[in-house]
Amino acid sequence: MTSLLDRAYAAYSNRRLFFRDGWGDLSSIEAAQTKGYNPGPVRDIEITWTSEESRDGLFIRRGEFPSPCDEPGLPGESRTAHVEWVMPKGAARDVPVCLHLAATGDEGFSRRREAFAKPLARAGVGSMILENPFYGMRRPAGQHSKMLRRVSDLWVMGVATIQEARSLCRRLREEGHERQVICGVSMGGHMAAKVGVLTDHPVGVAALVTPHSAAAVFTEGLLKNYCAWQTLAGEGDGCPRKRMGALLDATDIRHLPAPARPGAVVLIGAKNDAYIPPDSVRLLHRHWPGSTLRWIDGGHVGAFLFYRQEFLKAILEALWNIRP
Repeated sequence: MTSLLDRAYAAYSNRRLFFRDGWGDLSSIEAAQTKGYNPGPVRDIEITWTSEESRDGLFIRRGEFPSPCDEPGLPGESRTAHVEWVMPKGAARDVPVCLHLAATGDEGFSRRREAFAKPLARAGVGSMILENPFYGMRRPAGQHSKMLRRVSDLWVMGVATIQEARSLCRRLREEGHERQVICGVSMGGHMAAKVGVLTDHPVGVAALVTPHSAAAVFTEGLLKNYCAWQTLAGEGDGCPRKRMGALLDATDIRHLPAPARPGAVVLIGAKNDAYIPPDSVRLLHRHWPGSTLRWIDGGHVGAFLFYRQEFLKAILEALWNIRP
């Protein structure tokens, strides 16, 4: 039985449709279908810090850097990446850190700062929070909230997030933060899982209510009811849902190898998740033998609202199990 809370929240938060402007330029995702996804070498970045403050026993800085992603579909508004750095006051140079990636619709920094970064700081862990391409300060003109206008935008968002996160991991390591964990909820967990495989040094991963593939989200989960299928059907032959599934197969984590340290990977699934089919979580776990999978009662939305302590435990467990 799927969660009634998930269904109520979906009806409230998805008053417009995803992909109302159609498929977009699919050349990059079609290339990944045939050749496989190769992000290339990790690129160096320099963060320009634009503000800083001390409050609530924390040191908080905000900064920006040019995105290392050169995908042609990345809009101009998204080409500057924005981050928030949350540290315990007086933290040592080598304090362990968590890189937080965004769930669908998680714009800005406040949700992840309050839910995760502040409690982690009390445990002696720093946090780097990345604003997603296409969201918040990086949202392109004409996009309503989280509702991506084209299917190709979903692919470009993922590619850019992965490349930016890899560069941030390298930068943090160069600054002395060798013990790292990548964390995310839902879409953020999917991105975290990929970054955990594609970094150039071992990291921990906490992937929370996370799908193995975007295809599971948009063709099987609740969001299949909030796509502009009529528009998509008018732009190609055949069934648009089948085409969507075939295209989004390129996002399947099983096309990538297992992480270097599977024992430092913690997965959490929700038994009654209407957004992420539980079987999708099981597929990811089976592909990563040695990873830890735990289940919580309830659905996708309830997992974030009522099980944050379980999420925090997963982050800390992954972090302590990783060794520089």
